[in-house]
Amino acid sequence: MRAWLLLMLLGSLVALVWIRGWRPPDRYNPWAPLDLRAEPDRFLRYKMHRLAADPPRCLAALRQAGARFAPVADRAGQGGCGWHDAVRLRGTGVTMLSSPAVMSCPLAATLVLFDRDALQPAARASFHQPVVRIDHVGSYACRNVYHRNEAPLSQHARAQAVDITGFRLADGRRVEIGKGWNDSGAAGRFLHQLHDRGCAVTGMLLGPDYNVAHRTHFHIEASGWGFCPGGGAAQMR
Repeated sequence: MRAWLLLMLLGSLVALVWIRGWRPPDRYNPWAPLDLRAEPDRFLRYKMHRLAADPPRCLAALRQAGARFAPVADRAGQGGCGWHDAVRLRGTGVTMLSSPAVMSCPLAATLVLFDRDALQPAARASFHQPVVRIDHVGSYACRNVYHRNEAPLSQHARAQAVDITGFRLADGRRVEIGKGWNDSGAAGRFLHQLHDRGCAVTGMLLGPDYNVAHRTHFHIEASGWGFCPGGGAAQMR
């Protein structure tokens, strides 16, 4: 009985404090809006999940981060292809894309995180300079996984995945994933460190060690809970 009364008292105290406007710091509050400029916290994936369910909040997060983008109208394609709540992303607020790409808003937010919290730190550690351009081969493509007739739709068919092929450094050098992954020097160290760092802020990241189909690029998705295999047979994308 005494324990029940103490629990009631504690609950009342918490409710009173909440009503008076006190909130825990954002990094300790799973319901706080996601700030893409802040250091990722333990609630990052939950906050990303909430962001995907709230398109206006997602757009607001991109604007707050300084991303260069424009919203695009929803598109319904054949066989379930198409997109909704998408943007045409030109840059993350730090780095430009090699060409504008249509992608879901949560995927654009993921690229902002990937750039700030994985790409730039890895580039400075290996090359002592930033990356100024992200090279890619697009996000949207109306196709099945691996273009197989019997396979399910790829995440690319809904603009929910992007394939990154390389990076341009500030001094003009280009690091290509296909050529540099097995390099024993700075390029290889950079790409492997980037892969490891990227796992912490993406929903899914598949690279050259996953299978031969990904030997030339990083496949990145926003949805998921950090699926980032180093190789072997896993769920195909």
